[in-house]
Amino acid sequence: MINLSKELIGNEKLTNTLINSFNNKSLSNSIILTGQKGIGKATLAFYFINKVISSFCSSENLSNIQSNLIYKNSHYNIKYISRELDSKTEKIKKFITIDQIRNLNNFFHQSSFNYIPKFIIIDSADDLNVNSASALLKNLEEPKINTFFILISHQLSNLLPTIRSRCSKFNVEKPTIYNFSKILKLYDENYNLNDLNFIYQFSYSSPGIAIQINNIDLISLYNDTLEILLNHKILSSKLINLSKIIGNLSNDNYKTYLMLLRFILMNILKINFGINDKNIFFSAPQNKYKFENLKSTPKDYLNVLDYLNQNENDLFVYNLDKKIFFLNIFSSLSHKYE
Repeated sequence: MINLSKELIGNEKLTNTLINSFNNKSLSNSIILTGQKGIGKATLAFYFINKVISSFCSSENLSNIQSNLIYKNSHYNIKYISRELDSKTEKIKKFITIDQIRNLNNFFHQSSFNYIPKFIIIDSADDLNVNSASALLKNLEEPKINTFFILISHQLSNLLPTIRSRCSKFNVEKPTIYNFSKILKLYDENYNLNDLNFIYQFSYSSPGIAIQINNIDLISLYNDTLEILLNHKILSSKLINLSKIIGNLSNDNYKTYLMLLRFILMNILKINFGINDKNIFFSAPQNKYKFENLKSTPKDYLNVLDYLNQNENDLFVYNLDKKIFFLNIFSSLSHKYE
């Protein structure tokens, strides 16, 4: 179970719409909360559920008890479904399995306790494979009174059209930079906000991603990568030293670095094409780099992005050497610096 805050920052209008729809008995039994990953869709879902269930409580003490059960993922009227840990490999499975959906049947068909509504949260519905999605669809096609499905989706097009057609869809907005900073401090009061604008841009306004990357020295990796790309020979001692650091990262942190690299490459391309002023994307310390001295062409950087997109999955599926993979990323640019 993910760690969620009981406080909701932002998306007040959407939350009120959901609550009012429930109170007016006009809320669909199946809804989709869609929006970028890490912007708080699950937080909003649990906040909404907490408000609904609390409205059935006869006292504040009972409401607090119900709320604690909800956020500990032990409430008898709530089922939270996400990818499970594989006991054999000790890794998170790639998909939500059909067995997880089938195991919902008893919960789905049993009567609601004390007429309190039941909620089934799928986080995320993007992780359903064909079999589990088909099994879920059967339940969506036969809605039960007082039972609600909340599907969380980072990319709506990933869901089966038949699932999308049976759900009401609500878009969760990204936080403003002000709310972004409040959320980060809410989860970690010691979060370093000195590079707030950069973190906001890099994470694409996603507090979830920003919280995830807080345990690596992102700014240092960012500066070193920029320096290699813009001011130094690609095949240099600096690249070799950086490859050792990157190669020792955990898989999750390595994925974060690749996300960082994509961010850098995309914004170099934008600057090349005159789409964005570099001052928007690069804070003062980074503006010392001479973008006008780039020796690689936009096509070269696009080739690097293509290499990442085509090979990143194999890196983790086949447990390839992360250091070698890192060096291969830059090899296509090396001839430009000879």
